[in-house]
Amino acid sequence: MKFSIRPLFLSLTCTLAATLATPAAHAAALDAQLKQWQASGSKANPELLTKVREAVNESPRHPQYRPALKALYAAQQGGSYQDQELNGYRLLNLDPQNVQYRNQLAQLLYKKHGGATPAQVKEAYRHLNDAFNVWDEGKTDAALALFRKARLAKSPELNAILAYHLRDAGKIAEAKAILKNFQGDRSYLDWFAGLEKKLNLAEQVIASRLPESEKLLSRLHLGQLSTVKAALERLPESAHKHWLSAKLYEKQGQYHAASQAYLAYYQARELDRRPGYTPIVYKAQLEDVNSLDLIALKFRTSPALIREVNRLEQQDWVETYRMLIIPVKPHDLHFPTTGYVSSHFGYRLHPIRGTWRLHEGLDIETLPGVDAEAADQGTVTFAQFDKACGNMVKVNHPSLGIQTAYCHGEALKVKAGQAVKRGQSVIETGNTGASASIHLHFGVQKNGVYTDPMDWL
Repeated sequence: MKFSIRPLFLSLTCTLAATLATPAAHAAALDAQLKQWQASGSKANPELLTKVREAVNESPRHPQYRPALKALYAAQQGGSYQDQELNGYRLLNLDPQNVQYRNQLAQLLYKKHGGATPAQVKEAYRHLNDAFNVWDEGKTDAALALFRKARLAKSPELNAILAYHLRDAGKIAEAKAILKNFQGDRSYLDWFAGLEKKLNLAEQVIASRLPESEKLLSRLHLGQLSTVKAALERLPESAHKHWLSAKLYEKQGQYHAASQAYLAYYQARELDRRPGYTPIVYKAQLEDVNSLDLIALKFRTSPALIREVNRLEQQDWVETYRMLIIPVKPHDLHFPTTGYVSSHFGYRLHPIRGTWRLHEGLDIETLPGVDAEAADQGTVTFAQFDKACGNMVKVNHPSLGIQTAYCHGEALKVKAGQAVKRGQSVIETGNTGASASIHLHFGVQKNGVYTDPMDWL
């Protein structure tokens, strides 16, 4: 059964008094705290940082709070290489065109891999990219061989990625040996301690006297996929079954099926509890630095909310290429299609070439035959084939002062000069142009410059 993320949205209701009084009082108090912090010249106050982030989540383009959030992050200096990289990506997300932030991040590229040479990093990432692709094809042994080749002796990221893929393949002893014997920076996002703790806990649960139904998540965690698959066939429909199904599909690289199961879980368990939020399924990427906090910032939402919905307890990191349900509060634009987000807007440092590239939109992986819809009413200004973007539609939205772009379509559904309504189909998503999968690349232009779609969606 398919579920769309678009209908999974309920409007917030509030009294007129709360609308008029509470936000104004809250804003005044926050403004006073910001002025006090700016006058003090001190480092960022964690409590103030949280409040300003919440204000930016509510209004991502706010002319005061967005620059204030950037200033608060800029005041956070030092820490480990990973801390510096994470904060650099936060700043770059808020100010994507800043060359200084890009240059600072470039200097950290090789340090985070334990001082590996550019040639070693280039070779490692070549194997890593191949390993992810082969894993998603279900060729487990071939993928593990490539993950082993990608491992650099003192790179926490590459060792952790190998360890959790070994775990998912049921090779627990080898995964534990990688974690135990690693000689690099073991503090990297608490991955090593966290993975070891989860492995041990899963083994304890399986060895316990708990009923088998309560052991399935632990069996999934230890790569006992066939056992879980058989058990799922006997379970009645429930939120728990949707959750287990999502995890099973995900560990097998079946991301579309996993996405649908995650949304079914959210609809069954979370929808009524979270009015005013739309769930987006996201496949975490390498440039997220495995940080739940950075992912939350990119989607203009709360890390605590993501943690709660995804059963992550106190965990601050997320494994690369694993999926998350991201509850977001909609802003001006209609989410243009169904599917899962596989790539975010922003500059990325290419791990092999060492150069920066701006990804100018949001990539939403879709199934064949799915339509992309106009994010708001407007007029079509472009509807034809483009060498890079494939079948492409652009829509002008005068009321918002922006243009939206819909790329890589299989078929065009509108013509230039045509007026379109919000939610009207403009293309059938596809794999045309410079594309490697069936997906929608959705872009937002303001004054001719591409900007983060999550500031508008």
